[in-house]
Order: sequence, then structure tokens, then C-alpha cells
Amino acid sequence: MAKRQSYAEAVQGRRRVARRLGFLLLFFVCYELISGLFLESYAMKSTAMSPTVLPGDKFLATPLAFGPRTLFGKLPGLSRPERGDIVIVEPNYARRIGVWEMLLDSFVRFVTFQLVSPARGGSDSMFSALTLQRVIGLPGDSIEMDDFVFKVKPAGSDQSLTEFELSSRPYDISHEDAPDSWREDLPGSGHMVAHVLAKNEYFLAGDARSSSSDSRLWGPSRIVRFRGKALLRYWPPKRFGTP
Repeated sequence: MAKRQSYAEAVQGRRRVARRLGFLLLFFVCYELISGLFLESYAMKSTAMSPTVLPGDKFLATPLAFGPRTLFGKLPGLSRPERGDIVIVEPNYARRIGVWEMLLDSFVRFVTFQLVSPARGGSDSMFSALTLQRVIGLPGDSIEMDDFVFKVKPAGSDQSLTEFELSSRPYDISHEDAPDSWREDLPGSGHMVAHVLAKNEYFLAGDARSSSSDSRLWGPSRIVRFRGKALLRYWPPKRFGTP
């Protein structure tokens, strides 16, 4: 025979549920403040940044660098992108996710331990995906590519230097040679004619030059599409450190 619950016990049960839900909500708000403003975790799923960042690598990025997105709009960032920075960006072709949709997506990912993402797991996930890229050119720069290496003429300068000479940090690139019959004006050829960046435009590229979809295909990006700056790779342990 089932035990009948008294009114007082029922009230206490509801209070316990309310306290647990309140604690969960408070924990989520704290998590959202930390990840939305200070640090957020990302996992690399493609080879676009090889050999610097490999598939399966996990790292922390900060939205504060270039300005976090909030209910009141995008806040000013603490810095501007520099050549050589690794950034998280929404590609130009991607559908921009609204703040409320981003909050809902964050809550679902929070309660499912990052297993489910409504905003990035649907049929249009290709058009809402974030990508990891390296900053090659700044506003006003003239950029061209020869044998998969970018040459940059900084704004106001008459001299072109390689991307490696201008970068704020050292890095390597990888590529596969295109077939002999591949024309230089086709994507993946390793060559690109000079392009001058407009105001607030940044040229981005992956370190794996043969497999990266970047500014060579979808054009320069504006800072409003920057979501964060990569700070620290924490997984795998043997690759721990600044990416």
C-alpha cells in the first residue's frame, strides 16, 4: 500500500525541488558570465589549422579580447587583432546567431554536458559554424600569396614582407602541391593576386593551406564576427600550452 504524503511533506518536497532548480539556475548564470565574458572552451574538429592545432585539441579562448556579445550589443574589446593571432570567427557565409538563441543554445549545452547544441547541430549547422583561423592581414594591408606563403604590404608601407616576418608569434604551415594542370587563379593553387583590405577588414587563413576554407574563399572578415582569441591549449596534456 502506497504511503500517503502529508501536506507539510508535499510543501517541503516542492521547496527542495525549487531550491535545486534555483541552484542550477544560479550555477548556469555564473557559468554563462564566465564563458560569455572571460573564458570559453572550444574543441578543434577539422585539419584547417594543422600543424598548429590538430583535430581533437581543446583550448580556451577569451571573448574579452575583441568584445563579448551581450543582450545590450557587442561590448568594446580589450585589444585589436594582431598578425599571427589565432581567433574564433563566424565566417562571412554563416548565419549570425542572435543573443537569445545563443543563450538558449548555451543552456542546452550546459545541461547536456556539451553533447547537444540546437544552434549548431541542425540541418543548417554549416551556416552557423564557428571556425578557427589565423590573422594574416590588418585593415589597409595589401596581401598576395605565392607558393602558399602570404606576402603583406602593411598600410602606409612600400615594402612587402612575408607573413612570418610580420607575425607577432612564430608558426608553421602545411600544404599539398596542386596538380600540374591546376591554374594559378583557381582555389588551392597556392597563389593569390594582391588584395587591399578596407577599413575594419581582416584577412584570415588556416595554417593548412590546401584544406582550409578562409578569406581566400569567403573574403575578409570584420571584427563584429570575431568571437574570441585563443589563449591556451589544455588537451591533450602533451601539447599543453599556447597554441
